[in-house]
Amino acid sequence: MIKVSPLIYVASAISLLFFLVSPYRLLQFVCLSVLFVFLISFMYALVLSRTIKIERNTNELKLACKEKSEISLTIKNYSMLTAHVLYFFDEIPYFYIFNEGNKGVISLRPHELKKIVYTITSQDRGLFHGGPVRIRTSDPLGLFLINVEVPAPIEITVRPARIKLITNTIPGFPQGNLKINNPCYEDITMRRSIREYQNGDEQKRINWRTSAKFDSLYTNQYEDSFDAPFFVFLNLAEDDYDLHNRHYHSEKAIEIAACIIEKSRVLRQRCGFAAYGTGFPYLPPRQNQADCILDLLSVIKMEPGKVEYDPVKKFTHQLPAGTLVFVIGPREVESYFLKVEANKENINTVNTGIMRKYGMSV
Repeated sequence: MIKVSPLIYVASAISLLFFLVSPYRLLQFVCLSVLFVFLISFMYALVLSRTIKIERNTNELKLACKEKSEISLTIKNYSMLTAHVLYFFDEIPYFYIFNEGNKGVISLRPHELKKIVYTITSQDRGLFHGGPVRIRTSDPLGLFLINVEVPAPIEITVRPARIKLITNTIPGFPQGNLKINNPCYEDITMRRSIREYQNGDEQKRINWRTSAKFDSLYTNQYEDSFDAPFFVFLNLAEDDYDLHNRHYHSEKAIEIAACIIEKSRVLRQRCGFAAYGTGFPYLPPRQNQADCILDLLSVIKMEPGKVEYDPVKKFTHQLPAGTLVFVIGPREVESYFLKVEANKENINTVNTGIMRKYGMSV
């Protein structure tokens, strides 16, 4: 969009009038020159308005509360003309932006592109949307102001803040992703090495191809691993939390749940989730599901009511054997706070009462 000052219209009208009625050639020449300058400036502004483009380098961004992350965009000038002074503003609401990096003044030479990078952070979790990006420039004389607004949407997911909590893992099924030093959990699909045969080695462990090659018996050694599915139940029932600290404690419960789910993702374990909260979600343990659950925790909210059932008993029959069940509610949050206040270093899911079940026992 090109904005034209009313003074330009007035000056153009006066110049045209004097050019048509004035008997003096010098005055006609001056008026024609003014009109020519206006025309050239307008064409300059018109070309710039159509050839300056903005592109996001990413359309989605995920970060945790209170952590820093970068947003970048590229401003390109596709014309043969120069944008001598260009002001840009990227609208990113609800975020703290370091050094106001989302706005500034630059210049663009012909066919030049500039990458704008700035840092943001957020104190609140949630799903946010950024954009549009606004730019403002003009022709070299500043007669015609160019205002361009590019949608350039970006979706920003702010996940719960990271906290210090050790997630205990106890063996469930053999042949999983977690490596341990226990031959009971050897994975025959993950051969580690070959060693010389020793008395007592099982015949099925002998590597016959290597033994034939070197004319001596050799035994396969395998990686020791186990599988421990995770299942997290999150209690966000309003009536279960004290009114005076309801928001703060419920947010801490969400952060604890996110910490456990993040651990399952790091360990490449199946992860499930259920909650007394917005939408009452239930996701049985599945592989590669942790990111989906973390996104859900970014937007989940409390629900009126009270949890009147034992989540372990309710969900046990729906879970595979050996699942690690974690329950997070007001009691577990209070236990966590007590250990933090006492400056305990070994704060884990067992001594806070969060882990309720493993193997086949409750």
